[in-house]
Amino acid sequence: MSNNLCKWCSALPGLLLLVMGWGYLSGAQRSVIVHVSVPPLAWSGSALEAKLKRQLSRDGDLIIVTVPDTSPGRPEFPHDAYNTDNLTNWGMEVGGRYLLTVEVHSERLEKRKLYHFPLVFHKYVTVGVIEGELRLIDITRGKLLSAEPFKVEQKGPQVFQATMDDNINDPDLHLTAPGKTKFFDRLEEKLASHVAGWVRKVMRLR
Repeated sequence: MSNNLCKWCSALPGLLLLVMGWGYLSGAQRSVIVHVSVPPLAWSGSALEAKLKRQLSRDGDLIIVTVPDTSPGRPEFPHDAYNTDNLTNWGMEVGGRYLLTVEVHSERLEKRKLYHFPLVFHKYVTVGVIEGELRLIDITRGKLLSAEPFKVEQKGPQVFQATMDDNINDPDLHLTAPGKTKFFDRLEEKLASHVAGWVRKVMRLR
């Protein structure tokens, strides 16, 4: 009996280390590197990456890996953003379990005709659009878990024209420079919420 007790005592430190290690690895399995690519915008800089990290950090199951752009020795993000092997290797150098890439192809304003009655009345609306592609990679397995395009929209100023002019360039459809900044700030918040929900769905967190 005493021999068995001694064996258990001698094995206890190892068991504790195993449990602690498993807890660490479990946490690491939920660590996510977030990489956002947005083309230059005419009206302001994009804050999408910061918004997305804030949204994801609200989920207690996720750990957001942040590596400043100015960090010494930071590996350059692959030019081929669709090559899973290249993205996996980059993610392994940065350090994390998952890599989320958000590639914005276009962030723009469109003017659309909602409806019209020829020669009597017309209604137009300005719509903000952000579209691109999402990818989520399991770095440890080198596997692309999911990839899909996205498109989010938000309506802006609308105008009703009870005239024969049918003018799509109506001044009332325009947004001022400060108005554009606020408008796209809300639209990027909407996109961040969409992406965060997509990540949880793919990871099956909720």
